[in-house]
Amino acid sequence: MIQDVCFDSMTNRVSKFVLHSNLPGHYDFGIYARCNFSIRVGDEPLTLTPTSKRESFIDRFTEGTDMATQQVVLSRNEKRSRSDAENPFGSTVCYGTNQVIVEVMSNGLIASVTLF
Repeated sequence: MIQDVCFDSMTNRVSKFVLHSNLPGHYDFGIYARCNFSIRVGDEPLTLTPTSKRESFIDRFTEGTDMATQQVVLSRNEKRSRSDAENPFGSTVCYGTNQVIVEVMSNGLIASVTLF
């Protein structure tokens, strides 16, 4: 599976898509196949792909705002059972704007994109 599709059970409509880059260094690496997405952002020529670096798009998510108010740290250290290992990859940071959330790994690459 290269994406998650979430449905609203009341309206029977898609509520969001989660596109996974499946890059090494992410907690979910190897669980998903890579989704080779290409998303055009805004009026200026900017396209998000699995290999886009944080520096190439961060200003779209922080324009006119304090960057600290826009980012959310996502920590995946929860163990589901005793046999689960700790997350060796650390936290990721999520940046959001109009109906798009981009999860970025510590190396600056995109881990996932959520479209609402």
